[in-house]
Amino acid sequence: AMKTNLFFPTLLAVIIQVMVHGQTPDNQITQVRKTLISTESSIVNVTYTMKSTAAELSNLLKQAKELNITMQSFRNAAKTKKGDEKRELSIEALFFEKQFVLKQIEISELLAKDTYQKLYQNRNYISLLLKTIKNDDYTTNLATNLNSEAEKCIRMAKEMREEAYAQATINAKLGNMTNAEDEEVIALNKQQQVFDIIERVNPKVSIR
Repeated sequence: AMKTNLFFPTLLAVIIQVMVHGQTPDNQITQVRKTLISTESSIVNVTYTMKSTAAELSNLLKQAKELNITMQSFRNAAKTKKGDEKRELSIEALFFEKQFVLKQIEISELLAKDTYQKLYQNRNYISLLLKTIKNDDYTTNLATNLNSEAEKCIRMAKEMREEAYAQATINAKLGNMTNAEDEEVIALNKQQQVFDIIERVNPKVSIR
């Protein structure tokens, strides 16, 4: 598959952004998106909420950073030694490298929980919004095509995550998960473009 050379922020950045900007004081619920959809007859207020994993995520990131630093210091120490001492230090470095990879897998799994919740909420939301522009063929086509692209990315990402669990090594598993994250970010990005297009042509729709 050819990758489009567009710049997408890392999934991590997207998720943290969502959490930080939408956090309620009890830290349990994150507002993902609040919307007012006006129709001739009524005003529908759509609010999405999801459990916030911000605190848990920040802990895991801190642990990952510490494991990485420990691994590097053992590696650097091994460079200055010879023989048994070098071997011992290298074994330690490998141990911490493994822990570091496992921690990154844990982070990816936690992120996926939030990401898919957001992707699926956006999906419901898009089908609602498409009804508001059903008389506008041009915009409907644009939005529908982008939405199909988003759905394709979601399917690919889910396959990649499933494949990750079939991998023989943890490094390969993490590699699959990282590829899945790329697709998930593109999917979120495409869904956002759908929102932007509908908002632009339909003054009655405000997405904030």
